[in-house]
Amino acid sequence: MHDADHLGLIAFFVAIAVAAAVPALLPRLAVPGVVLEILLGSLLGPPGLGLLQVGPIVSLLADLGLALLFFMAGFEVDPAVLRGRPMRLAVGGWVASAVIGGAVAFALHGFGIIEGPGFVALAVTTTAIGALMPILRDAGQLGPPYGPLVLAAGAVGEAAPIIGLSLLLAGAASIASQSAILLLGALASLAAVIGAARFSEGRFAALMARTMGGAGQLPLRLALLLTVVLVVLSETAGVDLVLGAFVAGAIGRAAMPHDLHESLMARLDGVGYGLLVPCFFIASGARLEVGAILAEPLAIALMPLFAAIMLAARGVPAMLLYRGDLDRGQRAALALHLGTQLPLVVAIASLAVRQGAMPAWQGTALVGGGILTILIYPMLAGRLLRRSARIPPP
Repeated sequence: MHDADHLGLIAFFVAIAVAAAVPALLPRLAVPGVVLEILLGSLLGPPGLGLLQVGPIVSLLADLGLALLFFMAGFEVDPAVLRGRPMRLAVGGWVASAVIGGAVAFALHGFGIIEGPGFVALAVTTTAIGALMPILRDAGQLGPPYGPLVLAAGAVGEAAPIIGLSLLLAGAASIASQSAILLLGALASLAAVIGAARFSEGRFAALMARTMGGAGQLPLRLALLLTVVLVVLSETAGVDLVLGAFVAGAIGRAAMPHDLHESLMARLDGVGYGLLVPCFFIASGARLEVGAILAEPLAIALMPLFAAIMLAARGVPAMLLYRGDLDRGQRAALALHLGTQLPLVVAIASLAVRQGAMPAWQGTALVGGGILTILIYPMLAGRLLRRSARIPPP
């Protein structure tokens, strides 16, 4: 490893520490850690000081962070809480979001404003439930009736765009075969979750309980092993990393005894949000084409436009479909939470740029729109929920 690589690796971990220290030292600074990590990556990477290069080591850490982020998102989702009406509303809401997002994206493409309308349409229907989870948990907003609804809608907002992306990349010629593969994968995943539930009792459960608190930390190591295997399979066998990690998290939850869920999640939080997940966001910031967006005047105007489209695509269905379940303030908060988007937007924009479907400046503008949503929308949603809690029911 050269001296420049050593310096870059040190800068990388300094950024991880700074991103955690700033909110702790400046609690009134209402900037989410995810945004700080992206901004620090952009500052230290090629767009800024050039201290951080996204080489093989950083790329591996970033992939592990992405996989663990969605593994935790899948592990956090409790099927017992989400089944029934929350999931029906979530699926219906996402379909409506796809219609709105697609109509707006293809209209903008028709006017010559954007390229890659299919990628944009998928990006604006996502929800950053993985990034929102710590915000929702810290604010005590995961309980019913709000929690199950936002978790179900967020889970669909992560899984459905990934499936749509697989179909989009397949192209018209192979869309039928790709659809069949996805259907088989969904059935296999469902069977795996059901089968894994049998391990939540008996000898396996006793082994997990016995080793959870010891130095070996076997449940945590098994989760990390599965994460590494997924990263390797994504590189060598073309397995979709994000969807695979999400399903793996759901399987892990089903296999783990119920009384160990919180303990394992706390350990995953430590490894994930303490180390690997920031690696993904810092590396994403280092990959941003800041120079390209500054050289294109339209890009700056597109950032708030993309943020508004994200809110409209996810928020309008939330305001209409949840009228029988939430009051107006809660529905407005749900619209803002579902319109909060970033991790999948980064992944979709990066893929679209690599595929040549959109120029680099547009991909950066799309990510910039996602940054605006995570800066503004959760803060406004939290205020609405606090205000709604103070208003007595009619």
